[in-house]
Amino acid sequence: MPKQKILQILLSIFPVIAILGGAIGLIYLDSSGRPLLPISTSLETVKINVPLEKIPTGTDLFILETQNFLLFQQFESLPPLSHASLIQVLGISFWILTVLFVALMTTFKRYPFIISAAALILLLTLSGVNGLNIGGIGTNMGLIICLLGLLLPASLIHVFFYQWNMTSRVLVIFLSGMATFILLITFSGINHPTLLFSENISIMALVVSAVFTVYIGHSFISNVYVLLARLNRGVGIKITWHLTVISLLYLLMMALMFLSITGGLNTSIPLPPFQYLYIILGILGYIETERKIKQLDQPYLVPWVGKIVYLVGFAVSILVLFKAGLSVNTPMLDFIEHFFIYSQLGFGFLFFLYLLINFSGVMNSGKPVEKIIYQPPFFPYFHMRLGALLTTVIFAVYADGIVAVQFGTASTNTSADFFYSTSRSAEATILYENSFERYRRNEKAMNAIAHLAFQQNQPTSAINTLTKSFNERPNVPDILLLSSSLQRRQRTTDAIFYLEQGLKYYPENPYLLNNLSLLYSKIDRPVEAFRLLEQMDFRREISKANQIGLQAMHQVFLEKDIDIDDNIPASINLSALDNLRGITSSHTLLKTDTIQAGTSPINRAILRNQWTNKSESKSIQEDLALLDSLLEDQQLLPIEEEELRETGVIRRFRDGKINETLKLLNGMAYRFQNSAGYYHAFAASVLTQQMDLENAAKEWLQAAEKGFSNFKSSHLPVIYFGGKEKEAAFISASTGTVFPDWMNFEGGELNDNDTVRFYQKLAGLLKMQGKEILPALSQIESPGLQAFFAKEVLIKKAHWLTQEEREKLLNLYSESFVNPEELAFLKKYEQVLSSEKETDVKPEALATTASFSEADNAYHTPWVLHALTQIPENVEKYNLLLEASQFNKDPLLWINLVKYSRMIGLDHYASSSLAMMSEWIDREDLIQLQIDHL
Repeated sequence: MPKQKILQILLSIFPVIAILGGAIGLIYLDSSGRPLLPISTSLETVKINVPLEKIPTGTDLFILETQNFLLFQQFESLPPLSHASLIQVLGISFWILTVLFVALMTTFKRYPFIISAAALILLLTLSGVNGLNIGGIGTNMGLIICLLGLLLPASLIHVFFYQWNMTSRVLVIFLSGMATFILLITFSGINHPTLLFSENISIMALVVSAVFTVYIGHSFISNVYVLLARLNRGVGIKITWHLTVISLLYLLMMALMFLSITGGLNTSIPLPPFQYLYIILGILGYIETERKIKQLDQPYLVPWVGKIVYLVGFAVSILVLFKAGLSVNTPMLDFIEHFFIYSQLGFGFLFFLYLLINFSGVMNSGKPVEKIIYQPPFFPYFHMRLGALLTTVIFAVYADGIVAVQFGTASTNTSADFFYSTSRSAEATILYENSFERYRRNEKAMNAIAHLAFQQNQPTSAINTLTKSFNERPNVPDILLLSSSLQRRQRTTDAIFYLEQGLKYYPENPYLLNNLSLLYSKIDRPVEAFRLLEQMDFRREISKANQIGLQAMHQVFLEKDIDIDDNIPASINLSALDNLRGITSSHTLLKTDTIQAGTSPINRAILRNQWTNKSESKSIQEDLALLDSLLEDQQLLPIEEEELRETGVIRRFRDGKINETLKLLNGMAYRFQNSAGYYHAFAASVLTQQMDLENAAKEWLQAAEKGFSNFKSSHLPVIYFGGKEKEAAFISASTGTVFPDWMNFEGGELNDNDTVRFYQKLAGLLKMQGKEILPALSQIESPGLQAFFAKEVLIKKAHWLTQEEREKLLNLYSESFVNPEELAFLKKYEQVLSSEKETDVKPEALATTASFSEADNAYHTPWVLHALTQIPENVEKYNLLLEASQFNKDPLLWINLVKYSRMIGLDHYASSSLAMMSEWIDREDLIQLQIDHL
């Protein structure tokens, strides 16, 4: 391969890479679906009450509730991104392309070189290198260094070393150019000189792109003509009609685009993004350049130099487009778009006339007329370009010279972007304000001003700025920011107004629909909120999650099943909805093994909602170990720690660990005083479930002292028969809660009836001895109450009864049972007690308790005593009994505690336990217990 060819390829590599990179970036920005200004989602957690356990008391059924999380996602406008690193890469790329052009310029003929040198001086003046403040503010040292580093060596080579080969020219100019860049950055008197240089040089690149845009003005029509001529070679059909139809359709499309950008036409006809057309015409222009090089005199002697010069111009233009889109410099983007459409109309139409005038006689001949396309017999090509240029100017004048404003505003925006990226808020604000005043189609300006005002703690100024933006040029990011700002200031009505008005400008915009839906939800308009979410055709995963959240929060459209796929927020909301309905989740369980941070609201919601329903893990130890690891995080806020600890309570309760549950609730009530009332009420409900009415009454009273007021009629019997008669009457009077109908008072005394006797016996059940149980049952007349009491006896006092007595109670319960699973469990329970062997019974079948373990629930005395037989060491037996005795006052449980206290040498503890037993056991009975068991 010839050296010249190799050099051509090497010099083409960087421009081609720049073209490809810029084109891919442009396509990504347009097709990614993301808005020009960043919009992100934020999570709002809402807690709803869901039933955790149904607790029967024989006469009532009240619900132990906990809270589950709903995650609502709303869209937020984020501060504009600066992309400082990428902007600097683009700036350096512009400089390299400039250096490459200067190296190629040394091969130009004399007058073209002089013209190019003058153009280079003008461009360097626009590049803003003097803004680097080399040698002081306002000096021209930056421009002088550029001229010495670029133009001087190019001039010396062109005048004195013209005989040098291309390799030497490129090497010298490239080294000199890069040394110039290093000098500019090194000796700059400002902070972040590379970023300022990169921002400012984009204006120089913008001028180059304007020239290049004009150059490719008729690329489409010329290439269509050449293609038709080649297809017609040797055929001789009338391609004039084909050319006319295609050209006029293309010009009509450009005319529609012209009317669209000037506001003269609002059409529903879909028009292609001009960036795509620009890329296509840039490629066609390269093909056209090859023909021009062959048919026209060029300012250079080496033909391939023209191709690389074209690639440099193409690369600069594409990178400018990408830079404008990346930094949301709308005026810069509009400038190129306007110039592109003007030149396509002007040059395209004149070139079409040029072809008809010069080649209509031979166009249909089938001869290779494309070889003389730039050698016309009548209408010179130069005159055509001059006329086309004038036509382009006419279009610009017709558009009120808006390109001049766009150019100036684009320059202002680049300076503002520099100050914004370097956190110089005051300068950035002033420049953005000036930019918006000069050119209203400038979304980034007002958005950046508002965000800067918020960062400086000036919310009123920010809201005024956004209101002005809405009144003069509404856009979606500003509307989102304005509505969220108003909402944070408790101006919900105003926030709704702007979102509703925004939907008039942007119908069915998903961002506005979603946020308006959430605000409707807050003002109790759930049906409208749900309907708005149904209209979203973008970000459907968010609308689905929010729809499920509305179903759970407002109990609307519960008949609709929404497909959640792998949508984590939707899964969390659906689990809360399932818990609210009291059903086991049928959807795939959320994975908890990857949770690592307790600070994440998503992680806390997953654990709470899932463990309220069912655990994914087969081992509670795994779950609690995960919870402990999350609680070790020192960055947890108090509210986050409280939520995690409460989740741990729920997990233990679900697994039947009643002892641990009650201990933790007591500790949480002490530690988290603001929620102490709730935790005491939670403990009271758990104790009521275990029929420990005495301690349950104490917890209810503590809950009342800590601010709990949601008392119901079903709570009052627990308090009353738990030994707090006066307190129950006080709560009834102070909260307006009435006693149940069966509790009738005369003269302050409770009238006796069957239900009263049932509660009296139930309140003393835990302290009863074997001889008291069946007589107590015989005093209850109602079959239903008898069956309930029999069940409680079987679960808590079966160790006092013979097998015959247990079977009798089981038959009594069987005559009134309504739950087959509960009955089946009680039968297996009886079999275990009869055989005194370990069981594989799954205790969750028992409706009154979520799970069942020998040592985890002190109120299941038969199981606690059974556990003693499985423990070899007396110390461990003592510890088991000691823990159970903190909750349960069963005489046999306590006498065993006395027994093992003495066996391990703790006689003083044994004596203390006996003294405590004497408080609820008669002296004779206590002596008999000692005789029988000690």
